[in-house]
Amino acid sequence: MKKKHTPLKNLMYALKQVWKADKKLLIFTLFKNSIEQVFYVFFFVYLTKYIFNCIERNISYKNLLWFLIVACSLHVVIHFICGWYEAYRKIKTPEIYRQIFHRVMDISDRLELKDFESPDFYDRYARALDRCVESSINIAIKTGVFIGNIFSTIMSLVIVVTVDPALLIFMVIPIFVSLYFGKKNAKANYDREKNITRDKRIADYVKRVYYEKKYAAEVRLFDINSLMLEKQEKAVNSMERVSLKYRMKSAFYAFLMKGSYSILAGIFAYLYVAFKVKYGNVTDLSSYVAMITAMAFSTDQLKAAVENRIFISNESKLFQNLEDFLEQDREEKKQKTIIDEIVSVELCNLTFTYPGAEKATIEDMSFKWNKGEKLAVVGYNGAGKTTLIKLVMGLYPVDDGKILINGIDINEIDLDSYRKRFGTVFQDLQVFAMTLSENVLMRRPENESDYEKVREALLNAQFDINHRGLTNGLDTVISREFDESGFVPSGGQAQKIAIARVFAQNPDMVILDEPSSALDPLAEYNMYNNMMKLSEGKGVVFISHRLSSARMADKIFLMKDGKIVERGTHDELMALNGFYHEMFMLQAENYQESIPEEMLKGAEAYYE
Repeated sequence: MKKKHTPLKNLMYALKQVWKADKKLLIFTLFKNSIEQVFYVFFFVYLTKYIFNCIERNISYKNLLWFLIVACSLHVVIHFICGWYEAYRKIKTPEIYRQIFHRVMDISDRLELKDFESPDFYDRYARALDRCVESSINIAIKTGVFIGNIFSTIMSLVIVVTVDPALLIFMVIPIFVSLYFGKKNAKANYDREKNITRDKRIADYVKRVYYEKKYAAEVRLFDINSLMLEKQEKAVNSMERVSLKYRMKSAFYAFLMKGSYSILAGIFAYLYVAFKVKYGNVTDLSSYVAMITAMAFSTDQLKAAVENRIFISNESKLFQNLEDFLEQDREEKKQKTIIDEIVSVELCNLTFTYPGAEKATIEDMSFKWNKGEKLAVVGYNGAGKTTLIKLVMGLYPVDDGKILINGIDINEIDLDSYRKRFGTVFQDLQVFAMTLSENVLMRRPENESDYEKVREALLNAQFDINHRGLTNGLDTVISREFDESGFVPSGGQAQKIAIARVFAQNPDMVILDEPSSALDPLAEYNMYNNMMKLSEGKGVVFISHRLSSARMADKIFLMKDGKIVERGTHDELMALNGFYHEMFMLQAENYQESIPEEMLKGAEAYYE
């Protein structure tokens, strides 16, 4: 059940993020920023009134001097505290960022892939994560200032009341007027941010297309500039149109809010004081003169209080979605079965439909995969092969039917422990801006044994570890994004690095989703040969468009339109004279035409 959010709850949740990261910083922030504002009442209001009283009543200059010395000393101390605080905050802020960012990334890692299929989810996620790290510190600072604004306003009003209670009228009315229109102003600003999220993401996407390397070739080969610029211009125009609508509202509310200060707390109050001084029966003229300063200060503090409240209200709303993510994550953390070994994976009448899709991608599918079995899943593009594998790994929730792991429903097991038992290479594999050894181990190597494991894995994946581009050996950074001496792998080399990850692990089950699509036929043969040798006793599922590799499997599943339409060994499927037979014969003809005779002879054993 989704929690009900209120401005106070949002604020408390935002402050709690800083509290969890560094309690001292939160306490120091609230104390420093509140006490600073309160001191200003003493220094600018009470001190002014005291000086005028001393002059008017001929109080000893010595007493006034000592009072000024104490006041100025306190002012110096406050400045020292402020300076110390700024230094402390700059030291501690990176730690706050790191703690909150780690929590955010941990939440992100636990989100289901289905969430990323929805544009609305991306909008909510962007709003939640866009500025939550920076906002947590800013909210703490503004909250301290806001508390100080409230106390300093009250204190200055108490001083005003001691002089003339009638002056209170000129302050109280603007308070209610500003709070009312300030709330409307805050809503208009939040609605603006909410309504431009999608267009802002589109504009950021276009910018990404022009600076990320993976788009560079297509951008230069095809004339898509007009399309991209049109997309960005449309997004920017939409943002301007939406922003104008809400900024006009915001400006109107701000005018009414600040106008109440200027007219009531400013002009009318000053006219009243001038009238009292000239025509009233005033015995303490200095106090009334001092009240001009007090009224100005009170007005400034009141305006600051309202503006800070608007800021806090707006910024704390950013944490609504973040809290929802955390709550969702917490609700899912129930005691679940830890998987130490995968013995079998069984699909029972499995059906899955992507969010927003009308037709099921996987429909009423059933089969059992035991440890030690080699399965091949083949079929045309769009048959649902990759979706099937992601369902088996628990990356998507099951709509209908069941997936049983060792006879236990996948919803009742700990998915982290389950996924660790897999070695996987996906079709849309990724290499990261880390060292080659880290890309293979997916962690930092700890000793020479780890480096030896990396070497062996890369050799088994047919990767040339003596490549001249590896200027720092296994510690060469992959990519030149952050290191000019980095190594930029080709598509085939990146695929071999991803395959080496599987060799470096000790999984129960191995999943290869088109692992050889960027490899030449001989490298494909060697890779599969090594994979089958090293995967002895493990379960293997490989998806491939090259049906020649399917001959190595114990059982072959041919998928069409989300269903398994043919299953059996290579010989059994060829004897059926169906879809598999047709695909194999077409590929065999092309394969023989495109490969030199000497390479065919060298790979004869592959087809035996």
